[in-house]
Amino acid sequence: MSRKLNNVLALGALLGGAVSVSASAADWTSTKSVTLSEIYTDNADLSHDQQKSELITTITPNLSLQGKGGRANLTLNASLEVNNSSGASSSFNPRLGADGDVEILEDFLFVDASANITQNTIDAFRPSGTDRLSDTDNTTNTYNYQLSPHFTQRYKGVAELTGRYTYNYQLNSDNDVGDSSSQAFVLSLDNGTDFTQLTWGGTLNYKDSGGDSSSELLSTDASLGYKFNRSWQVRGSTGFEWNEFDTQRSDNDGVRWDVSAIWTPSSRTSLNIGYGDRFFGSTPTLDFTHRSRRSLFSASYSRELTDSASLLSEQSAFNTTNAAGQAIDPITGDPLPLTNSTFNIADGVFVNEKFQLSYTLTGKRSSLTVGASHSIQKFESGRTDETLEKYNASASRRLSSVLDVDLGYVLSRQQRDGDEDAITSEYSAGLARKLGKDSRLKLTYRFIDRESDDLTNDYQENRLQLSFTTSL
Repeated sequence: MSRKLNNVLALGALLGGAVSVSASAADWTSTKSVTLSEIYTDNADLSHDQQKSELITTITPNLSLQGKGGRANLTLNASLEVNNSSGASSSFNPRLGADGDVEILEDFLFVDASANITQNTIDAFRPSGTDRLSDTDNTTNTYNYQLSPHFTQRYKGVAELTGRYTYNYQLNSDNDVGDSSSQAFVLSLDNGTDFTQLTWGGTLNYKDSGGDSSSELLSTDASLGYKFNRSWQVRGSTGFEWNEFDTQRSDNDGVRWDVSAIWTPSSRTSLNIGYGDRFFGSTPTLDFTHRSRRSLFSASYSRELTDSASLLSEQSAFNTTNAAGQAIDPITGDPLPLTNSTFNIADGVFVNEKFQLSYTLTGKRSSLTVGASHSIQKFESGRTDETLEKYNASASRRLSSVLDVDLGYVLSRQQRDGDEDAITSEYSAGLARKLGKDSRLKLTYRFIDRESDDLTNDYQENRLQLSFTTSL
């Protein structure tokens, strides 16, 4: 059976499950729309010296479903972009985000399920463009499916026992990217509600991953915490881990520990700062969030052991809230953008050191967002370390009840130690006008400039796009 047919069958199974859940949901809502776009590009193949212009037509039906019931919930957002590009690797570009949960036995047994289809850059050091309309043989559709039954048993306020099994299956449309699957089991015993100041717990965690990045990870931890008052608490844990994966280290096992302090002066502000140690070195952590009526600031830092399949499984196909936490339409009407820009899809386990920063200010008619991310991946197999950076700024303003304008800038940099360095700048400007209650017309201009140590990977592209979106 072909890979594409497998994808179709898996997607059909997901939609069949969605219909089943929707039938039993007490409250069911849906929205539908379609977007028609004409796109002109002066460099369809993102070539360094042989630019080819092209006029591309896309049509994108969009669907958003939400069902809520007493024991079952489902959220599904989907888009299918169809294009007539002569150079695109595929004329059909799907995007899907679906999450569902059901309570099998009251207050005891539950099942969570999710499915995502995202579009990703394979190698950040080669051109890929902003979407899949340019054929560079450097993009893939990632199909990720996950099923997770779990149980919770409470012991009269003294303790709470939880167990969760998770099966994840991931495949890619590009044959150069290997498929993967994983099984994970977590068993934990934690304090019950009778413990208000002192907290305690113990956890057993096991994960077995197959595919090109095969690994087996097992760990046990015991934790203890104390809450001084409403604002301050401290936590600590210690344990041991046993790991099997391809590495140049002499030993992957060892003692692990961490301590952290949590400060929550109000419901709008939280700070978690900590430090720990594992077999690969120190593991500092930072997680800070401050929210006001019109703004949101967040910063995070982590250093963890992971792989490409795990990072891909954590991606969301659609953003259902903006940076300020306000609900937005998950279907934008724009061509489906590539999701991943902060890591390469590569074989093997690596230590991912990542820092992220974001600030959003929202006014009555205007909004401003700035952000940055910096990631260093150190591969256990000895592959050359990679650094990926991204900086972005965007602003929008409502000029009238029917007219909106937006501006954007994104700078990304990829660096491979002693090998290659690439910088890409993207500028965009858009003007949108409402046409009646349920329709919108938008004109967008983008300019992309990429510079690389490898001149064959340099390119510039001007793109002009006119889109019409209407609700159905």
